[in-house]
Amino acid sequence: MKIIFFGSSNISVPFLEGLYKSNHNIVLVVTTVDRPSGRGRKITDNVVKSKASELGLSFTQVDKFDSDFFDKIKEADFDVAVVVSFGRIFPEEIFDLKQAKWINVHPSLLPGHRGPNPIVAALLSGDSTGGVSIIEVKPEVDAGDIYAQVKFGIDEDDNRASLEKKSIAFGVPVLIKVLDLIESNVIKPYPQGENNLSYSYKIKKEDLKINWENSAEEIVNRVRAFSPEPGAYCIWNGMRVKILKAEVLKEPLADSYLSGLKTYETCPCSNGFIIKADRENGILVRCNKNEIVRVTVVQPEGKRIMPAANFINGYRIKTGDTFE
Repeated sequence: MKIIFFGSSNISVPFLEGLYKSNHNIVLVVTTVDRPSGRGRKITDNVVKSKASELGLSFTQVDKFDSDFFDKIKEADFDVAVVVSFGRIFPEEIFDLKQAKWINVHPSLLPGHRGPNPIVAALLSGDSTGGVSIIEVKPEVDAGDIYAQVKFGIDEDDNRASLEKKSIAFGVPVLIKVLDLIESNVIKPYPQGENNLSYSYKIKKEDLKINWENSAEEIVNRVRAFSPEPGAYCIWNGMRVKILKAEVLKEPLADSYLSGLKTYETCPCSNGFIIKADRENGILVRCNKNEIVRVTVVQPEGKRIMPAANFINGYRIKTGDTFE
């Protein structure tokens, strides 16, 4: 079949490559315009544009859905439009331009975690099961009928990066299989329903700040959801420190450290209080519900990612300090 591919982010690229290697023919790649990025805010090539160029595929970049864009879609000869993390909501009139199917790859088990950041939402929620849904594109965001879903486990040490990799590994072959079945006219989508309906949201700057008033599980889930980029952070001695890996310190070890706080001269200790900081234990931080988070990987402001032990040695962080 002849495919138009819509995508604009890193997760889009492996799906584009998978389609390229399949029996289907990509006639056009549509992506967003190049944007400034990095500390210098330099204009960098869109990753999907770069991959399309590398593969020798025709591509176009869209800033807005204007008459020029609609003309390109009208002129294109395609059977199916495949959308993978395009990042834009389509106007309803686009679906009337051509007699073609529009399908979307969404990295969640819909109707759970509709919206722009389903992987982040799954980790923030502490989900133990994730998945990928192949659905029809409809004007209502991620509400289309389902062609297929695939499930996989979310491990305790999964973070945003590893969950994206799982979504790609499971999602690419399912997408190709759905396209094969559409071509053979032997698959029909079914309604999502509204059981377990939930929504994800756009990431805001304030979402990245760790609140030590939360439970240890909530804090660890926030670390996982934003690791390695953009990184959940706290403040230590006026410096921003990203925490990229952490775990809940469990009983009875947690109890032994908490009982020791009663004899510490500055107690009662606030949440964010550093109970212990050494090479063996990492950084142990008190949080709400009288629990402890063990911090094991950090990135000080302007520096490289490092184990907590290196941070302790280089910055002389110690028991009695506080993460804000």
